[in-house]
This record gives sequence, C-alpha cells and structure tokens, in this order.
Amino acid sequence: MKNQELVDYLMSCGVCKVCQLRYLRARGSEYNDIHKSLQRLGVKVTEDQVEDEDNVISTDEQPLKKPRLSHCSTCLGIFSEDFQRELIEGIIASEFGKYDSEGIVLAITMPMSLQLRQLSMWFALQRKFGSTVHSNSPPDVPIKEAVKLILHPIICKKLDKKYDANGLVISIDLRHKVEEEEVDKLVELNRAAFPGKALRRVEISRGLLEKQYQPSRVKAETFEKYLPIPPTAVDESLSLKSVDLQGPMVCVAGRYRKLSRELSHTPWLLQGVRQMEDSIEEIIIRSVGPHFTETVPKITFMSSGREDVDVRCLGKGRPFVLEIPNSRRSTLTREQALAMEQAVDTSGKVSILNLQVVPREQAMNIKTGEEQKRKYYRALCALKEPATLEMLQKLQISESFDIQQKTPIRVLHRRPLHTRPRTIYSVKARLQRDNPLVLVIDIVTQAGTYIKELVHGEFGRTTPSFSSIIGKPIDIQALDVVGIDLDWPPEVDNSVAE
Repeated sequence: MKNQELVDYLMSCGVCKVCQLRYLRARGSEYNDIHKSLQRLGVKVTEDQVEDEDNVISTDEQPLKKPRLSHCSTCLGIFSEDFQRELIEGIIASEFGKYDSEGIVLAITMPMSLQLRQLSMWFALQRKFGSTVHSNSPPDVPIKEAVKLILHPIICKKLDKKYDANGLVISIDLRHKVEEEEVDKLVELNRAAFPGKALRRVEISRGLLEKQYQPSRVKAETFEKYLPIPPTAVDESLSLKSVDLQGPMVCVAGRYRKLSRELSHTPWLLQGVRQMEDSIEEIIIRSVGPHFTETVPKITFMSSGREDVDVRCLGKGRPFVLEIPNSRRSTLTREQALAMEQAVDTSGKVSILNLQVVPREQAMNIKTGEEQKRKYYRALCALKEPATLEMLQKLQISESFDIQQKTPIRVLHRRPLHTRPRTIYSVKARLQRDNPLVLVIDIVTQAGTYIKELVHGEFGRTTPSFSSIIGKPIDIQALDVVGIDLDWPPEVDNSVAE
C-alpha cells in the first residue's frame, strides 16, 4: 500500500493528522511540523487541510483554535489543541505552583477505549489493505509512545520545565464518555473470544488488552459483533478526571556529631513504650524536614553506621542522608542550611555540619563498601589492678591483626548469630593521668567491629580481645567515635555567603 492510499483511507475514517503520522510510523521530530512530514512522506496536503488545525500540535506562537464538532476516532482528541488547553489548565489549577522542581515527568492513565479503537483500526486496515498489514505487528506507533513523543515536550515547554525522570511526577487520569459502554461490550466480547476462560473470573484490564487482543488471537468477525470496525468518530474529546502530584525524592546529606551519652540513634521503643524522649533521627528531621515537605513522617534517615546509646561521635562526625519523598522544594541555600544546622545545635545533644542537597544517585555512597571502611575510636578502659609496663607494651600494636567475633549477646535480639572476622589496624594505649587503673586506648578497626566486646572479650566470644592479649580483666567505661573513613559528602561551610 502507498502512503497516500493509507492516508486517504484514514481520513475517510475520521483519523486526525497526528494519528495519520502514527500510522505512517513517524518518529521524534517528525511530529513537530505535521504538514511538512506528511509531504516528505509523499502525502498531498491541500490548502483546506493546512487550514484545518483541529489536531495540529500547538506552539507558543500559534493561538489555540476553536474546538471542532468531531474528534479523532482513534485517539479521541488526545492530540488536539483544545485538549492540550484543558490539560495545561488542569495542571496549573492543581498545587503545581507549590513545587519548585525544575524537572517534570508525566504519568498518563488513558481509558481502555483507546486500546480498543487501535485494535478496531488494525482490523479495518487489514480488510482494506490485506496481507500488507500483519496480524502480529501493530500497524502504528503505539499511542503510549506517541504521547511521550508528542505531548510530553509540549507540556514541558508550556510549563517552562524540562523532562526529568526523577522530577515532579504529574499523574493525569483521563476519561471519555464512551468508555463505560465500550468496556461493557468488551466484557461480552471477552466471553465470546475466549470461551475457555469464560468460566473463570477474568478481570478486564489494560494488561489483558495488550496481551490477548490482536488479530492473530481475535477474529475480526467476532470483534465486530460487539464493537464497530473501523472505530467511529466522537463529538467530544477526552476529559481530565484528575491531576495528582508527587514531588521528587530529594536527598539531603551532612555529618552529625553526637554529644550525648543518653541518646538513641532512632526512636527507641520496647513493647510500644518509648525508652528515650528523643533520638538523633528525630532531632535532625524536625529541623530539616519541614523546609522540604509536609509529609515529614515519611522521611527516611540513613547513616554510615551507628553508635550505641552511650557512645559519642565526635571529630568531623558521621555521614548521614535524609531521603525526602514528595518534596515540594528541591534546593537549599547556604543561609537556609546554616539556620538548620544552628537549630539542631540548640538541642545540645547533636550537632550537624556540611548540610547540603545531593544528587539522588549519590545517596548510596553512604552504604558503599560499608564493611571496608576504617573507623577510629577512643576507649576509656578500667583495670582491676594497676597497669604495668608490660600491659602497655602489649597494647601498642602498629600492625594489623584479625579477630573472630561472635554476635554480641546484647544485640542477639536484632542480629543473627554469626561469627564474623574483623580486622584491627592499630591499637595505642596510655595511662589516664594520675590513675594507673584507667587506660585510654586509641583503636583503628574495620567497620562493623563491636568495640566493647573487643575490649573485654565477652566470655571468649571475641578472640583475641584486649583482655586476652594482656591476660588480665579489662572493661570499657566510655567510648567515643573520633573518625570515620568516608570522605562524603563534600565539605561546605554554610556560614560563608554564596
């Protein structure tokens, strides 16, 4: 079949010029200028056709035309200018203006009538042009793909946004008045076309249409008993049922310092009862979250490891990330970040620095190579008898060594019982000033090492331990994390103006 013959037939069936291009398998920029693309494909375009702008893609320079009395039989007017107008107005009338995301992505739910009409036209083209139209390969660019090629760029341009798969998701639900009647007929058609499945309850869905409804599986004669071939034109275009907005996932990173020995990492509940009034997670989120979202409870807090309740984290602090879904804001100025850092500082329990928005793909940096990182600790340890020079010498270890560490009894309620090998990179002990019963020990270990058990050995569950190395009982009185070997996020001084 020739392109002109195909277009002439499509026109006789009430198919718009955009859909004519779909059936000519146009791609990408070919939809930018309908008439030039038709001419390039060997289709004659008359002056009347050029003036007919019912379904020509609009540009900013072209005013939207008055709607016509009939709409395309295959796309139900989804590419028409009046529908574009309704769609833009619907998006703007939503809470679109409350989101500052530079990028958007459209998620359009279309009525099943559109799929039925593509199938009807497929049958019609087979009748008209015979074997040149295959039964297994659709004769057109799928309407979903065409919507992405055509509508997405137009909506982005009119809203002055760029396409971004990780941007603001605009979910658009479309309906048409013929859908209910046509779906009811589809239910009857499904019983007739697939009688073996009629005894089972089959849910009519878009997926069912895509998988089972094509000329190789359904006869045109059966289809036509319930729905017309070719599809008929309609006097109304699609209507906009709803517009829902889902803000992007914004990731905010920084480093925190834990200054209290009476603060849990996350909310601590036992049998539904809070054990502590606050946590690191809650202190940070309530100072940062409201700037970005109204759904603060849905924010996820992640960090590069964690401390026990009675352990401080000092030095440059521990890297953390907040994953903030449905974020209305996606940017953070240094002034705003500084105000958040200062708000957290007022808790007296936690301090944060280097607060910044980071790309979503970088958030997993916090977990990458987690067990290969080095961590630096300072432990205050108590002896039952005064330290000797021999003890101190045994705890001056500059070469790395490995330990075998069973899951500590204190965490068995939340960790499986395993024996884990861990590397200790260095140990350096000194006496606490004027107290021979107290040692200050600086330790560099592989991440994931249980330091308290490394010190006292926990009845031989960690071997070797400091206790077994010196041959004397030794226990830990206080522990500080003083360094974490993760150079992320980048350092930023929010007190300096941008």
